[in-house]
Amino acid sequence: MTDGFKILIGYDGSESADAAIDDLLRAGLPEKGVEALVVSVAEVWLPPLDEDGDEHRHFATPALKRRFEENLEILENAKASAAEAARRVEGHFPDWSVLSEGTYGSPAWELLAFANKFECDLIAVGAKGVSAVERVLLGSVSQKIVTEANCPVRVSRGKVIVEDSPVRLVVGYDGTEGSREAVRTIAYRDWPENTEVKVVIVEDSMFVRSSLEFDVDEIKSVGNELVENLSKIPLNAELTILEGNPKTQLVNVSAEWDADCIFIGATRYNDILTKYLLGSVSTAVVSRAHCSVEVVRPAGYDSKKH
Repeated sequence: MTDGFKILIGYDGSESADAAIDDLLRAGLPEKGVEALVVSVAEVWLPPLDEDGDEHRHFATPALKRRFEENLEILENAKASAAEAARRVEGHFPDWSVLSEGTYGSPAWELLAFANKFECDLIAVGAKGVSAVERVLLGSVSQKIVTEANCPVRVSRGKVIVEDSPVRLVVGYDGTEGSREAVRTIAYRDWPENTEVKVVIVEDSMFVRSSLEFDVDEIKSVGNELVENLSKIPLNAELTILEGNPKTQLVNVSAEWDADCIFIGATRYNDILTKYLLGSVSTAVVSRAHCSVEVVRPAGYDSKKH
């Protein structure tokens, strides 16, 4: 990969993974100058090569050899699945440079390793569903990537799109650098005409309390400035100020408005404990939302590339 915009697409062959690819059409990404890598991870274990690097491994029992051969076949299927998904991406974005890769191991860790290796600007993965049980189970892969990634992560959900319907975006703003970066990310993207943006400030946010001190006039002033800047792009932007818990309010307003995606900022963390604590708002919104969610980190989106 070169110095263009780089996107890593995690693909597992599921409907949600297909939805993640289709969802990129409404993500405001450039039509050209993008390098995409589609990665499928086989959840199997393969023994290392012999000491001399020989591909012909020796097994203690025939059963172990059969299991190894079965796992090799699963890996080959993952490679074929990634290649097919790459062709699907190329169909949507014919001017992108698209590669595919199949590997094995833990899906979350392997995707994170690829993202770090290629210094990706965005990771796109699918979410399983929106039922109560599925939301809880979402965390196994998608939530771990959201928590551990060093770049923005887009967790996509399928949506029935009415032809010619405008793209609708919700962006949560709480005065933190992460939320400012979320607004900047929207501003950097290439959106179709008539794209609508709802800037949402939830007054009960701890960060809003500390940074804006709950001064209503100050909140409106900051929000109106954001809306004004987005309107110059031009985007059809508006401000919504709500009271309550941002975890639920962002999800509720996006559902009521039938939004395509929620953009929300996350603070960049440098240690395991604070990464684990990230889940207070960002991961809660990811797990509860009925639409796609893009979690943006400060400095994760390099404006010099656009």
